[in-house]
Amino acid sequence: MRHLVAYIFLIVWLTACKENGKKEPGIITSDGVKIAYEKCGQGDTAILLVHGWCINKEYWESQRKFFCPRYTVVTIDLPGFGKSGTNRTDWSFDAYTEDIKNVIRQLGLKKVILVGHSMSGDIVLNMDNKYPSLLAGIVGIDNLHEPGSVYTDQRNKENDAFFRMLSATFDSTVKLFMAPYFFQPSTDSSIVNRVMNDIYSANASIATSVLRAQTLISQKEKPLMQGLSHKLYLINSDVTPVRTDSLLKYCRKGFQAELVPATGHYPMLEKPELFNAALQKVIGEILAAQ
Repeated sequence: MRHLVAYIFLIVWLTACKENGKKEPGIITSDGVKIAYEKCGQGDTAILLVHGWCINKEYWESQRKFFCPRYTVVTIDLPGFGKSGTNRTDWSFDAYTEDIKNVIRQLGLKKVILVGHSMSGDIVLNMDNKYPSLLAGIVGIDNLHEPGSVYTDQRNKENDAFFRMLSATFDSTVKLFMAPYFFQPSTDSSIVNRVMNDIYSANASIATSVLRAQTLISQKEKPLMQGLSHKLYLINSDVTPVRTDSLLKYCRKGFQAELVPATGHYPMLEKPELFNAALQKVIGEILAAQ
């Protein structure tokens, strides 16, 4: 009898583990735009992973596999990218913030830890300013190395020239001016090719509009940091210095950085084991502080 009970328990446990790791693909609608998402796990804590510029939810696959047995994990394609809709004229970060709010509410997510890569660090800041009660914690991934400042007239002229180039010759402008900042010499060629192919495959007009919107909200980072209701955690490559003194000055609820050594702009792809360990540490600290 004991062997039978043990066998039944094992089958139930294995089934539960399998179900926790199973992806649930779906679509929600935000402001009339479809947002593609995948959800797995059944934990009380939800990890909401938001990708960066011109990439998609598939970049979080290693994190999904690692964290789904313990938490609810949701990955999304932001409107304009991946499998989400493009029927929008407002590509501002306020619009993206409303999208994140709608994802959380429509999926009924609780105890949400919002994780944003690259440009989505500004979505994280904006979300915590506007809807802090929906969040348990906030994490930026290779972003927010220092608070942005209001641009000078000269910087605005330089930006205008860059965006004219980006609009006219998207692929070559990305390759010449942006790609060198994305990777390290040690970055695996398969990762470089994946990222660049996804950028080149993006809708150039939307990608340009989103990047222009990001330059606007980046100039508001100091007041956004001052308005945070949660401690800001960063998991960054150690290649670009993090201005700890400046971040501590503006993040009124505190700041902490975990560094993943010798990676480019995509540490979750380049060193997933080290990245996952750093994110697990941050999640543990956020939950311990609840």
